[in-house]
Amino acid sequence: METISISKLKAHLSDALKKVGKGTEYVVMDRSHPVARLIPFSGNLRITIQEPQNPGKIVQRRFAGNLDLDPVDILLQDRSGEYR
Repeated sequence: METISISKLKAHLSDALKKVGKGTEYVVMDRSHPVARLIPFSGNLRITIQEPQNPGKIVQRRFAGNLDLDPVDILLQDRSGEYR
């Protein structure tokens, strides 16, 4: 089992996943702490998709008013500290 840092994994994700597909196992490290393990996929895993027991409603609401503010101006003021 190999160790790999998060930054190295991000930079070389495709290569690491190819190695995992061939049997290599990785322990992903955040500095000196293990945070995850990458292992080859086991082919006997079944994924079952179930319908929700209590489906909710998706409500889309549109803003009916007229906004006299410029969002870019608000953002710039907020970032400069003026909008507080």
